[in-house]
Amino acid sequence: MIDEAVAATLAAYPDLAQDVRDGAPKAWGALAAHGVIALKAQLGRAPSELERRALWSRLWEAVRRL
Repeated sequence: MIDEAVAATLAAYPDLAQDVRDGAPKAWGALAAHGVIALKAQLGRAPSELERRALWSRLWEAVRRL
């Protein structure tokens, strides 16, 4: 589910993902928040701390590969 949330977030916010790559202020926080929202929608509940951290890690890796 985490990979699905990452893919959905990058698809929904490609400009924000590029801003993260470019080092724009506050872009990472905004993208990470959108990722958590996407994961929450898929899980049907709030993600745990471990799930959030895994999401952030995979999202960061995916943005760096863009």
